[in-house]
Amino acid sequence: MVVRKLAGIALAASVLVSVAGCSFNPSPESLQSYAPSDGVGATLNFGSMSDQSVVASNVLILTDGSQHVLFGTIDNAGSKSETVTLRDANNSGAAYTFTLPAGAEVKFDATNKLDLPFSGNAGDTFGLEFGPDGAGKFETLNVPVLDATIDYYKGLLSTPSPAASETPSVTPTPAN
Repeated sequence: MVVRKLAGIALAASVLVSVAGCSFNPSPESLQSYAPSDGVGATLNFGSMSDQSVVASNVLILTDGSQHVLFGTIDNAGSKSETVTLRDANNSGAAYTFTLPAGAEVKFDATNKLDLPFSGNAGDTFGLEFGPDGAGKFETLNVPVLDATIDYYKGLLSTPSPAASETPSVTPTPAN
């Protein structure tokens, strides 16, 4: 009889632990923030005001082996214009600076290309620093380099049209 009571208590305890398992984890995965996309993102806070921020989202590089194009959006969520600099984290000296009016965004893609020397093979990451122009703390984004030849990304890179060539004329030769 005592064994049955102990077995029942053990069974109830194991069910309780398995049902309430996530409450034992102090930081469950469902509470972790992440970028729900293939790219990466970051937020820059300008000054001491919490409403002065510039957000980079879904930043990635597509490559077909010959072209390397940055895709992503940079949005000024603040109430005043901000000047932002993007630069190569590998210290190549290449940088791109632009002013973003309050509430505006800029999208980089195959038609609005960013003039930085991106490189890498599909599967690599490219270090891109994102920060305020002049003195300030830069965030380093490890931007994924993705294969633009797969179906999901096909057609996103501008492909040069083939050069026009003259069609050779075929003249039948009589058989002897």
